[in-house]
Amino acid sequence: MHNHHRYAPRSISAGQEPTELYSEIMPCLYQGGTADQAWVDQGQLLDHGDDPRGFDAVVTLFAWAQPFGWGVAELRYGFMDAHPRHADMTTVVEAARWAHTRWSAGQQVLIRCQAGLNRSGLVMALVLMLDGWDAADAIALIRERRAAIALFNDDFVDWLLMDAAAALGPGDAAAA
Repeated sequence: MHNHHRYAPRSISAGQEPTELYSEIMPCLYQGGTADQAWVDQGQLLDHGDDPRGFDAVVTLFAWAQPFGWGVAELRYGFMDAHPRHADMTTVVEAARWAHTRWSAGQQVLIRCQAGLNRSGLVMALVLMLDGWDAADAIALIRERRAAIALFNDDFVDWLLMDAAAALGPGDAAAA
């Protein structure tokens, strides 16, 4: 079963891409990407370690992202922007729980991947589901606050709509 009405646009027009590296999805909860100069193979100083938003915790889902910076708790699980079967979804859910726990405690939390659209969107949707959102509403909020093309990986969308609630467990996600 495909949820075609839930998919992101197939073509990109002006205004659909993110305009900032990080976007606030909920108060103190951000989704974003990794600056091109902040990959591990770049011999430059970290320029995002002193981000004015003052992140307390960062979930990094892009394996080649440089560490975030001093004084920031960081959980790293790099996985491909592909079908969910190519990732350990138990670890993806654990990353979402880690982020949700810190955000619920009042910390400033960033969930980032490479472009800040798919992997970060998947984990962000799970965090929102842990907070009581249903999958469809979480996806819509992410697209409204991050970018119209966020979560353009149809396999991630299908997994969120059909499998995420079971992966989170009873009582952890709003009824779909």
